[in-house]
Amino acid sequence: MTAVEPDVHISPLTSPPERVVGVRQELNQLWYGPSEVLVARRSPDDEAVLGAIRLAIRDRPQRPHGLLADLIVDEDLRESGLPERLIDAAEARLRERGAQKVDAVIVDGKGWASYFYRRGYWSSRRTVVLAWDLARRQPISRSPDFEVRRVDWPDPEETARFIMNSYQPYFRWWKEPREDQKWLRVELQPEDLEDQFQRASAEVRQRVVDAVRRSGEEAPQTYFLAYRDGRLVGLCDAKATSEGQDTFEWCVLVAREFGGRQLGSTLLDHALEWLHQRGRTSAEYTSTSGLDDYDPLIYLSTVAAGAQIRGEFLNLVKNRL
Repeated sequence: MTAVEPDVHISPLTSPPERVVGVRQELNQLWYGPSEVLVARRSPDDEAVLGAIRLAIRDRPQRPHGLLADLIVDEDLRESGLPERLIDAAEARLRERGAQKVDAVIVDGKGWASYFYRRGYWSSRRTVVLAWDLARRQPISRSPDFEVRRVDWPDPEETARFIMNSYQPYFRWWKEPREDQKWLRVELQPEDLEDQFQRASAEVRQRVVDAVRRSGEEAPQTYFLAYRDGRLVGLCDAKATSEGQDTFEWCVLVAREFGGRQLGSTLLDHALEWLHQRGRTSAEYTSTSGLDDYDPLIYLSTVAAGAQIRGEFLNLVKNRL
């Protein structure tokens, strides 16, 4: 291991990039901000940066908790102890702000996880970024067994109730009481039959309702709602956001008993077609998944709907600071 010089200086970046200034949704699908960037230099007056890490506090958490992301150090210093020193310094800043736990998000498969493991973190789940080339995609076969309606402003409470009760084998932000669970495989995640909308806290219920009610405020947005015998059994929204941003708020959600019946692919085809008709050349969605198995939505998107995996990220957790 190459030793780090004793006088390595870690301090906040005085002029952080514009993208870290505000509150924003991170790759683990939770909201944090504004961010702060810590940089490591050989001395306070040295302009050369040896490494950096970004930190932020969660927006509206159940209990105060922070984020670490974008850890990077010079390649020849990766085993010098500098990554751990940056993690420690960022944790100290989060503790000063009252954080009681930390999520860390790193690029999967690049060797960054070991530095966090040495500091008491454990792997929680993966995040997968999916992308579609809308100009080249092939249409998806649609099931004739469902009535699909396009609605720009769906009923907020009815839609929120369906969202929270839809089949979601892995973490979603509206399942906050379960966010510390170690997600392993789809079949190992039990789903009881209780009304998840009623079980959720009033604050979480209202956040989902408000998110539906705000549809279209940030960018043109629509919903494709699927019905069977007059009952809502699936939905997929689509948002004409700026290039490079997620083009879905919820993406495909279906009732548990209607899985495997072409409902999800039918809805996704409607949504992708709507985006293409609005002049989009690409679509993108960020989905959480397990550590050793993908969420069914990822299989649907890649196998049935022609998406490519643009990137995979690992979410790590430290429950106590």
